[in-house]
Amino acid sequence: MRFVRLVLPILVLALVSCSGSTPTTLPPTAPPATVTPVPSKVPPTATFAPPSQTASPAPSVTVEPTDGPTPTAGPTATPTPDPALAVIYNYLAARAAADVPGVQALACAAFDAQAVTEAISFRSMNATLHDDLVCGVTGADGAFTLVACTGTMTTTYGTESREWDMSSFIYQAMPEDGVWTMCGYHD
Repeated sequence: MRFVRLVLPILVLALVSCSGSTPTTLPPTAPPATVTPVPSKVPPTATFAPPSQTASPAPSVTVEPTDGPTPTAGPTATPTPDPALAVIYNYLAARAAADVPGVQALACAAFDAQAVTEAISFRSMNATLHDDLVCGVTGADGAFTLVACTGTMTTTYGTESREWDMSSFIYQAMPEDGVWTMCGYHD
């Protein structure tokens, strides 16, 4: 322990003098404690006292109002998907999963019974929508937004698998009570 008390101040003094830069210390928040020397048979060979310097205060940042839009931090915005496309994608996924409550939540009132029938019929098919499924708005017919899709879906019944071309259907989407719904197929 005596060795540490003797060598430590020397090492600290050597490090400070070799660093080439002046160490910065923060101003004390309390008065320095009084150190009472401990009697020792070996007198210390060096003492260390940090230089008395005051740290400069941190710079303050002021935000001035501007006439233009204020930039914000964080991720950049991405376009919001068309609600007609979103409801068709979600309906197709719920139908493939044979999710009866899911298709009912996405179907308009006039198509509700047909949506339930479709979901139930998919229970035994083990349907899978492929990643190549792409849908787009193709137009409108009255209150309906028409959505056409390309890509495939596979159904498996027993040991027989079948690929379905999704481009053979045009879906009708429409808002109902403020919510976009799948509302059948366009002729």
